[in-house]
Amino acid sequence: MTLKENLPSFIAEEKFTSEILDAIQPEIDNVIIRLTKILLECCVSTCSKEGAQRYEKDYSIQHTETLSIEERRRQIINKMLSKQTLTKEELVNLIKRNIDNSQFYISNFAEEYRFEIMLIDEKYKEKLYQTIFKARPANLLFEIRMVSYERRCGTFNSGGYVI
Repeated sequence: MTLKENLPSFIAEEKFTSEILDAIQPEIDNVIIRLTKILLECCVSTCSKEGAQRYEKDYSIQHTETLSIEERRRQIINKMLSKQTLTKEELVNLIKRNIDNSQFYISNFAEEYRFEIMLIDEKYKEKLYQTIFKARPANLLFEIRMVSYERRCGTFNSGGYVI
């Protein structure tokens, strides 16, 4: 929307006012573009590489050029959210945010201050381990159990191991 559109027509159509408004409109458009870029940099999910690097410095995250911008943003968000108390819901959200299409189950052993994560697909185990290890509070113990299910004669048999 231009300045002319915001003024009454008898003012905007006046010769000298119209020329002045036409002259300053490109500068106003430039300011709007810059403000939009600033607002995008204020949010981790929309920041540029330079913005991500600033957030990494603020949260003491090691800068890794080989990671994509999406992975760097995920690391920053994980670090930001790790300041909170970790609940089962937060842990579920952390896993869903970082590992797409994985099937898992979480058991909470509150009296022992630990969670047990049962992961179905083995290809996600290293990524899950790294993600949780970086985001977890220092006092939290966690186990990741790899579980495989087999169907035999109408019943399910499961086996697993701890990583």
